[in-house]
This record gives sequence, C-alpha cells and structure tokens, in this order.
Amino acid sequence: MHTVVDLFCGCGGGSMGFHRAGFRTVGAVEIDEDAATAFTLNVGIAPIVKDIRDVRGEDIVGSAGLRRGELTLLFGCPPCQSFTVLRRAAKPLDYDEQRRELIYEYLRLVEELYPRHIAFENVPGLVEGRWRPYYDNFEKILSDLGYRFEQAVVDAAEYGVPQRRRRVLVIGSRVTEPELPYPTHSTTGNNEMGLKKRLPFVTVRDTIECLPALASGEQDPTDEFHKARRHSDLALQRLASLKEGQGRADLPAHLVLECHKDHKGHYDIYGRMWWDRVAPTLTSGCTNVTRGRFAHPEQHRAITLREAMLLQTFDEGARLHGGVEKMALQAGNAVPSLLAEHIGKTIKTMERRSRQSTRPADGLEAES
Repeated sequence: MHTVVDLFCGCGGGSMGFHRAGFRTVGAVEIDEDAATAFTLNVGIAPIVKDIRDVRGEDIVGSAGLRRGELTLLFGCPPCQSFTVLRRAAKPLDYDEQRRELIYEYLRLVEELYPRHIAFENVPGLVEGRWRPYYDNFEKILSDLGYRFEQAVVDAAEYGVPQRRRRVLVIGSRVTEPELPYPTHSTTGNNEMGLKKRLPFVTVRDTIECLPALASGEQDPTDEFHKARRHSDLALQRLASLKEGQGRADLPAHLVLECHKDHKGHYDIYGRMWWDRVAPTLTSGCTNVTRGRFAHPEQHRAITLREAMLLQTFDEGARLHGGVEKMALQAGNAVPSLLAEHIGKTIKTMERRSRQSTRPADGLEAES
C-alpha cells in the first residue's frame, strides 16, 4: 500500500482524501490538541502533538517501521500567515525570519524522510509579487535535495470542490517526472482547449440543500454538527432583509452598522451564498456572518459546521473537536479532501510509472 505522512494535519481533511485515493497515513504532526483529537476520530491514528520544530523524521515513521527513503508521499500545508493577502502591505521578512517560516521545517523533514514524492499546498501569496523570492529559495532547496517538481496556482473548484479556493500546489518527485492533477470541472462544463471534457462546477445547492432546515439556534437532533449559531435580533433583521447573493452593501440604511456607513470594502459581511454557484473560500470564521459571505442562501443563519465540512468535501461522518470557534478553525483551515484525493491519484500514477521504468524488460532477470 502507498504510504503518506501528513504534516500540519489539522482535523484530517487531507488524510481523508488520501485514504480515498488508496493511501495509508502512517504518521502525522499537529500542534493543536483539539485538531489532533479530531484527526484521530477522522483518520484512525493519533498524530504527534508537538511544535513541528521539535519533531524528527524518525519520530514520525518509527512506529510504521519505515526507513529513510521508503515513504511514498510527504504532504504538508504549513501555516504561512506571512504570505497571505493580509500582509501585502507589511514589511518583507528578513533572512532570519524567512528561515523561521514553517516551510523550512517542511523541507527539513523532506531531507530527513527522503520520500519518493512530495506534495505541498499553500496560499497563492507565496508565489505572487513581493513574496516570490522566498518561494524561489524553497524551490532551490528542494532541487538541491534531488527533487524535480511542478507548480501552479490551482482552484479547488476545478477539481469538484464546491468552493472557490485558490492555492499554490507543488508536486515533486525524486524517482520520476512530476505532474499536477488535471482539472475535472469548469464553470460551464466545457474545456476551451478541447483536450478533455470537464464537468460543471459542484454548487452549494448540490452540496447542502439536502440537509434539514434550521432556524437560529436550532440543531438537527441526528447530527451534533448541524447546529445553527444563535443570532441576535438585529443580526436576524439584517439577514431577513437580504436575498440570495446579497451582502452588507444591500442592507437598508437603518440596518447598516455605523462603522460601515463610510467604509469601502468588506462587502461579503452578512453575505448570503448563492445556491447555484460554488461557495466562497471558507476561513476560520466560516460559521460567522460577520466574518464573510457565510450566510445560508435562504435560511436566516450562518452555515453550520456540518455544512462547512461538506463544502470542504470531508467524509460524510467526519467530526470536529473543541469549542465552536476551534471547530470552525479546523473546518475552515483544512485541505479539501477531494483536492487531496486528486493529488493522491496523481502521485499513484507517478509511482506506477516509476516502478514500471525500473522493471526488467522482456521478463529478463535484473543484474545483481
């Protein structure tokens, strides 16, 4: 069986997808105890709960009996707040700060574990504009370790995830030519290049319309995670005044917050999702209508944790752990499971190709 180690594993969004692709997760690392508990519930193994700076490669795979070089895939999505759009106006990092960035811990573990293939996912800001030199240094180190790689900014919606989620994806290999997953979905279902037919985007309606309707504060008795936040009377008035796809810019004057009356931007606050489009990018505030376009398309409430998990394409019975804010953080920050599944299938294709290229030809025995 193909093996994967999941770094910065969160609640297990990535590992659930790799499992669907035929991988066995043999190790994981997560610093947050609540997220680690959710990972155990969802994946079936307990991650190492430590700061990754204090974890060695042998600590991660020792119990699996793997030696250096035997791991199929090392996957990681390091938190890199420095490279997000929120820091675009901030002072660039100096060299010492760069070295403390967690992407370098990922590279350290690439060197220690020496996997056959690697996959790395992060925010687009890592390769765009002023932050590009830091990514170039990442690529140089990866190349020096003997890996060839492909990189692109991809949108999870193009892989069947019902959510607009742009991420830089790097796939590398030391045993074969790397490749990126081929997109399977598009806005119209057509491919302008004419190479492969694509399916239409999966929508919010496709994903969550089947769930029981809830009012503010209500819970589905059969699912502890399908529970609506309790909204104030004023918040309910705002939501009741908005139609599908509308947001704070569409509020009547008497319901506009004072701080928003002369404010430009943040138009997604109190925003309702559209039924027949993909959802916006889920974040750590994905069940809070004051944090973005996270209101249900027609019900007067924010989306629930279960709806967030479905929009992240988690397994149907996936679980979270901790307080409401911690669980929203786990759901919003996770790797969409379907995107990980596509990555896993691509790695399997690469692995099969590498194995075939090393087989003895015409049934002859390999030289000893």
